[in-house]
Amino acid sequence: MDIRVMKSKKSIFDAFVNLRSKKELRKITVKELCEKALINKSTFYTYYEDMFDLSDKIESSVVDGIVSTITNPQMMIDEPVKFYRSLLEAMAENKKLIDTVFSGSQHPNLIVKISKSLKKMSFENHPEYINDKKICTILDYAIYGGYYAFVENQADTNDYSTELIESVSVISGHMAKLIKENIPVLKDGSV
Repeated sequence: MDIRVMKSKKSIFDAFVNLRSKKELRKITVKELCEKALINKSTFYTYYEDMFDLSDKIESSVVDGIVSTITNPQMMIDEPVKFYRSLLEAMAENKKLIDTVFSGSQHPNLIVKISKSLKKMSFENHPEYINDKKICTILDYAIYGGYYAFVENQADTNDYSTELIESVSVISGHMAKLIKENIPVLKDGSV
């Protein structure tokens, strides 16, 4: 990539993150971003259709960085505790950027994009999983269930503590194991 392109995109990224830390996405204008990034509007439109396209690309970049820490997609099925620990630790390392880029109305995009990326990675390595309801249930639970349990329990403290990461990882691992082994749940809720 040309160094000028890299500098322009970096400037746009930095200006966007700075503005997002203060404003909702819908309230940021291209003009305002360009002034902050010290670029012309034509430069912005060379790379992005609008602010939503820019936001989408930055969100995807943040998620790609998080998901890239998962070295083995099979871990989601075979080692869910290790998988979730890795995922949450990567999120903890990027907490400030995540909290900024995915703030406000963009918050739901984080887990949707993480789920899509992780499933894509898993299905590329195991296309037979695509229609396997048991595996899809494990993936959905591990991704969505663990994420929301984590978010709800860190909301008050605004902390990605080691203890919380470990608790959610272990619980997700136990639930994935139950689903994987297909242990039936009795009518009274016991197993």
